[in-house]
Amino acid sequence: MANTKELKWGIIGAGIIAQHMADALRLDPNSRLWAVASQTLAKAKMFAERNGVEHACTYQEIVDSKEVDIIYVATTHNFHFDNTKLALQHGKHVLLEKPFTVNARQARELVRLAREKNLFLMEAIWVRFLPSMKMLKKRIQNNEIGEVRLFNISFGGIVDPRFAERLKDPLLAGGVTLDMGIYPISFVCYLLGELPADIKSMTRFSDRGVDEISNYMFRFPSGCLTNICTSYNLKMKNEAMIYGTKGFIEFPDFQAGERYAISMHEGSNKIRDRREVVEPNHSNGFIYQVEETVRCIQEGKLESAIIPLDETIAIMEVMDKMRDEWGLRYPFE
Repeated sequence: MANTKELKWGIIGAGIIAQHMADALRLDPNSRLWAVASQTLAKAKMFAERNGVEHACTYQEIVDSKEVDIIYVATTHNFHFDNTKLALQHGKHVLLEKPFTVNARQARELVRLAREKNLFLMEAIWVRFLPSMKMLKKRIQNNEIGEVRLFNISFGGIVDPRFAERLKDPLLAGGVTLDMGIYPISFVCYLLGELPADIKSMTRFSDRGVDEISNYMFRFPSGCLTNICTSYNLKMKNEAMIYGTKGFIEFPDFQAGERYAISMHEGSNKIRDRREVVEPNHSNGFIYQVEETVRCIQEGKLESAIIPLDETIAIMEVMDKMRDEWGLRYPFE
C-alpha cells in the first residue's frame, strides 16, 4: 500500500447505526475512532464514554479537527447532504450511510465536490462488501446457472419501534424505498453489473404520505427482468430468487445471509442437482466496508470499484424516477 498510516475516524451521528460502525472500527487494526459528533453534545458525550472515544464534539468541531482523516455520516436521510458537504468542504474523506442522499441532484453535487477536492467518498451499502455477496457475484458472472433472466425479490417486515419514526416521517425523508428498497435495487445492479434500462413501479402510501409498500419492475440491457416487493409494514418472506437458463438460486435472508441453494437443470423441468453453498460473514458485517474504505484511502483511490460513485448517482436517479411517478416529494425538496 502507498500509505499504511492508521486512519483516524470521526462519526457524525450517535444513534444505532453509528454504534454498529464504532464496533466495526474496533475490529480494524488500521482504524481508530477518534471523535464523535451529535447535534446534542450530551448525546455525543454519552456515545464517547460508552465507546472509549476521547473527543465528543459539535459538527463544526469535528470537521475542524486536524486529527480526523475520515468522517462516517450516520445521521437521518434528510441530513446526509448537508453533513457530508460540510465534511468535504473541510477536507475530510467521507463514508456516507445509505441512502447516499435524498435525490440524485444532491448526489451529483457531493460527487462533484469530492472530485474537485480529491477526497474519497463512498456510499455505505455494507452488504455489497460481504464475502457471501462477492462469491455470489462470481457465480453469476461465471454463468454457473447460465444466462440470468429473472430476479424475484421479497424484502420487508414490520418496522422495529426503534426505527419507526425515521421510516415514517416525511420530514426525515422516510418511506420504504430510500430506507429498504435501495438494498434489493443495489443487490441486482451489483450482481448483474448493469443499471435498469426500463423502470416501472407502484406504491401504497402510508397515512403520513410516504411509501409504505412498493413494487419495482426493471428490465436490464442484458434482457434480465426484475420484480421487487418491499415494505416496512408487512411481515414478508425475505428472499431473493435468481433464475438462469441452466438453473436457479434460492437466497433466503439475502440481505446479509451466508447460505443459499443452487438447483441445476438441463433445460427441462427436472432438477438434476441441488446443493447448498455457505460463505461465512463476520458477525459485524460493517467490518468489510471499513476495510475497503481504508484500503482505498491508503492506496490513494478516491472511490471504490465495488460501488462506484457514478453507480450511486444512477441508482438515486432510478429512485427519483419512481418517486416522481408516485408524486412523492419531501417537504424540504
